Amino acid sequence: MKFWEESGNEIRKVKPDKEMAKAIFKMVKIRLKEVKTKDRNEFASLIIEDYYEIIKESITALMAIEGYKTLSHEVLIGFLKQFFPQFSESEIFLADHLRRLRNKIAYKGFFIGPDFLERNESKIKNLIAKLLHTLEDKLDKN
Repeated sequence: MKFWEESGNEIRKVKPDKEMAKAIFKMVKIRLKEVKTKDRNEFASLIIEDYYEIIKESITALMAIEGYKTLSHEVLIGFLKQFFPQFSESEIFLADHLRRLRNKIAYKGFFIGPDFLERNESKIKNLIAKLLHTLEDKLDKN
């Protein structure tokens, strides 16, 4: 993860875009619905990728509401850490850990065992639920 204050060259200030955030939020809900249909044993790696995408897109939507854009996944997590203190260090660590795992899956063909998913899925789901609640609150207020 990159710290927000050290990422100036990877952040663009843009016009806040609530409509884009709403569209992303809608897609996140579809992804959540779809991930429930996958076999936990056979598709553990793909489920982890899906969960990370849901987290990444949720943070992207939060950034859009605030008027920021980045292409760096590390900076996304730094944004969450900087501007949303309701997320604990362990939740930030989990998001960053999933980012690293997703990169290994996507770029190195790394496989996650179903045991990892079994041990961590409730924490991942809690993080996602908290992100979605935060996003809903932001969409309702702005």
